[in-house]
Amino acid sequence: MKNVFMDTAKLMSRGQVTIPKRIRDLLNLENGDYVTFVVNKDRVEIHNSNVLSKKTLRNKGGEMTI
Repeated sequence: MKNVFMDTAKLMSRGQVTIPKRIRDLLNLENGDYVTFVVNKDRVEIHNSNVLSKKTLRNKGGEMTI
């Protein structure tokens, strides 16, 4: 079963937000890492770019699956 929770961050004037610590921990994000935003209609997912690229490379059909 997936861990499901919500967290909130404030959008700053330059469009920046701080990813909350427990989300950084869950995604194994460290200083300098990249994140990928996947937008699907009214939903946005944040992924650790390194992990997402590995998943994409394993997909043999050429389409991104998340």
